[in-house]
Amino acid sequence: MQRAIGSAWRSCRHLLFEDRGNVAVIFGLTLAPVMLLVVLGVDYARIFAARSNLQQATDAAALAVAKNIVDSTTGQQAQAQAQVYLANNARGSISATAATISSDRMTFCLSTRVQIMSAFSKLALNLAGVGALNASANACAKMPGGLSPVDTYEIALVLDNSGSMSRSTNGMTKMQALQSAATSFVGTMFSRAPGRVQFAVTPFAGAVVAVDPTATANRSLSWIDVGGDNSQHWIAFGGKTAANAAGFTNRFGVYDKLAARNSRLDWRGCFEALAYPYNVQDTATSSSNAETLFVPYLAPDEPDSDDDYRNSYIDDDGASYSWSWSSSVCSDTASGDWNKLEHVCKYKTTSSLSGSFGPTSFFGPNQFCPDNRTQAILQLNSTQSVVNDKINRLVENGNTNLHEGLMWGWRTISPVGPFAQGRAYGASGNHKVIVFMTDGFNNWGAQTRTVVGSDYEALGYYTYNGAANARLPDGSAGDHVDYRSSLTAAAGSSSSYLSVSRAAQDELTLEACANAKAAGVEIYTIGFSIPADPIDEQGLALLQACATNSSHYFAATDVASLNAAFSTIGTGLGKLRLSQ
Repeated sequence: MQRAIGSAWRSCRHLLFEDRGNVAVIFGLTLAPVMLLVVLGVDYARIFAARSNLQQATDAAALAVAKNIVDSTTGQQAQAQAQVYLANNARGSISATAATISSDRMTFCLSTRVQIMSAFSKLALNLAGVGALNASANACAKMPGGLSPVDTYEIALVLDNSGSMSRSTNGMTKMQALQSAATSFVGTMFSRAPGRVQFAVTPFAGAVVAVDPTATANRSLSWIDVGGDNSQHWIAFGGKTAANAAGFTNRFGVYDKLAARNSRLDWRGCFEALAYPYNVQDTATSSSNAETLFVPYLAPDEPDSDDDYRNSYIDDDGASYSWSWSSSVCSDTASGDWNKLEHVCKYKTTSSLSGSFGPTSFFGPNQFCPDNRTQAILQLNSTQSVVNDKINRLVENGNTNLHEGLMWGWRTISPVGPFAQGRAYGASGNHKVIVFMTDGFNNWGAQTRTVVGSDYEALGYYTYNGAANARLPDGSAGDHVDYRSSLTAAAGSSSSYLSVSRAAQDELTLEACANAKAAGVEIYTIGFSIPADPIDEQGLALLQACATNSSHYFAATDVASLNAAFSTIGTGLGKLRLSQ
């Protein structure tokens, strides 16, 4: 460029001193400004590009610094960080001239400047006295937690209520610590996004109480398998034909008979897992596809005469337990453990039955279903006092089933599925968030030397007399392990398959997490792992993998760090973005 300008200027000078006519003089006089305008046009394009690059560099620096600002960061420190970023990543010598952090620490603003040397600086100095231009730029970034003043938030709190939450740390139970931290988080969100935030609360243990079972209407909801057509409905009850012959259309009919014998035997509001892969997906329920409909939880009565079975609550042939022995209601006598277990006619007996069937006994048809008085799901709600009341009434009891907890939590903010209360996926300005807290890991109890291999939980049994459990991963996705086949070997085995069953539950949990994230759900995970009752490495690794990213995972080792985790989530909601 400089050589071209010099050549043009020499030509102009030659014409200015040419003495062979007026035309030459006039041409020489007009050539100089024309050439200057051409050069100015070329140089303006260069200046414009430099200004654009400066703005892009400033935007990038503002985002990079905002992402790392903590409570103790000063404006001066932020400016220094911006200067380092610009020096390492931007073209040219860009200076960070000013940096400010707003009083609420939600916005970071950066100002920059760069000197743009003109390509015709020597010529311009001679003609106009200008040799360089200074360009400046500004950018502001909303830091994580800088909630939009118009966006909406659907937040699912998925909270572990297993028995280990009753253990103490720092002078209070883990449940009390959770209640304090969670209600504080709820208060933060309601104050920061008034009128634009809704919470759902999903307490989970070995199963999830999805609805209030005392409401009669909740037994005929459109998403429940009231026709008994789902493949899992009668799998441990002799099949649909036998159940219908005994007078049962669905499991509520069985519960009606049991409740007539003892009110504590009535349904508590839990459901069992769908068959795989429906149990890791957010699928719309449809009466035209029974596999999408939910089966009420009903743990079968197990054989009477074998102590290896832990859940025998009625006679194998339906005889009455009372002051006097009565004859069986069944027309046949079951022989063999599997036949005794699935002998569906035994549930027809209606005579009074005594026994300890409360929520702490883990005994009876609701074996691992929590107490419906405190543990039922709170669907999306926009009233702070209602959300806090639900959290404060939670009671610790039972096993841990992370998969069921996560899936029911996801369903509370879903636009489809059982509740269908969430806004559509991808709806503009709407955020779907899961906060998933546990103090443990997946635990599905084994029953060795039995035809089923395990306790009956939301996933059913490990195996059904050697037949595969269709709720388990089949190896078609995820870690590609066929857990159905692996756990059929548990039937009759004296070996515990706890590690295999846990791996199967972990796989279901991770596939559910991946599918929720793919749908646009932001997932925060908290492992409440105190030294006296730690979560093992496998459990913590699962929580890390489930979270949206590493900054969405927290390991809390005491009350203070649990509070800090919820507080960080409260200030971290809201995506990092440019606001100016």
